[in-house]
Amino acid sequence: MTTLILLAATVLVLALAGPALVRWSTPLLMRAPRRTVGLLLGTVAVWLLAVVALSLVLAGTASGPVLFSDPFSGVCQRCLAAASPFAPATTWELPVPIAVIVLLPVLGIAVQLALMLHRLLRRAASTRAVLDEVLTVGDRTRVAGHDVILVPAQQLLAFALPGHRGGIVVSTGLVETLDAEQLGAVLEHEEAHLCQHHHAIVALLDLFGGPLERVPLISAVKDAVPLLLEVAADDASRRHQGTPALAGALLMLGTSGAHLALSGARARPGVLLHAAGPAGGGTARIEHLVSPPGARASLAPLAVLSSSAVLLAGLGLAVLLPFALLLLEGCALPIA
Repeated sequence: MTTLILLAATVLVLALAGPALVRWSTPLLMRAPRRTVGLLLGTVAVWLLAVVALSLVLAGTASGPVLFSDPFSGVCQRCLAAASPFAPATTWELPVPIAVIVLLPVLGIAVQLALMLHRLLRRAASTRAVLDEVLTVGDRTRVAGHDVILVPAQQLLAFALPGHRGGIVVSTGLVETLDAEQLGAVLEHEEAHLCQHHHAIVALLDLFGGPLERVPLISAVKDAVPLLLEVAADDASRRHQGTPALAGALLMLGTSGAHLALSGARARPGVLLHAAGPAGGGTARIEHLVSPPGARASLAPLAVLSSSAVLLAGLGLAVLLPFALLLLEGCALPIA
């Protein structure tokens, strides 16, 4: 029973306190952005698995109104109780059938998978639309040693598009305005987006939309990851071109409204990965480049976030593995 309470409490606390932990950990997260993106996405995955595990444990440790006729319901109840490693000696009565507790996560997963497929198809259509527009008005060429699609526009544009038809897109206004070092920094930044597969990460993150986005933890992770991906691209850029060139380029892009897409291009968030980054994120990135904030105060919240994820992973696996074995072995139903 103590373990069950611990699992439920950790799921609830992490869901509600997750945004504060992510926010307080940000200075340290920005020191190693690629690793911390994995940590944040892993935390979300572990939390979702823990929710499923919690529903299965509750189904095995409680009793309620019979939804299916005996003896099937009795056999299923005994199977659930036997598979649960945390089942207590006694059960408590719930006002809803146990089958509902088991079927709700299954139904939720099915609905979420359908929503994920819908969002994936919308993203693919949006990407194709932007690519078609860019390739219609732009020309493939080389700028500062990089293969780019050069579009005629006075606005300072620089973004990356995924896929074999995509690549780095820059405007003539950008090439004419930035000096050689700043232009090289922007191109290295966009190259990093492509080489580090940031579009795939953003697409994966976009799948956790809809109802899941109402969970404070998931919402906070969806807000934090795009900024961390920009910081990761910044790190790759300044290793090649230096911090002054990148900071100067970011200042120019930030004041020009370069986070906007080409006129008429209706792109879902994350389809275009701009050097300017998410709206409002440029200042934090420049501060991180020029004078990174102290990370000592972020150690404690990051430790709490990481340890909570590890705890949920351990408890979740302890629950889900026996149930997985139960599904593989089957449960003897009294058909005869």
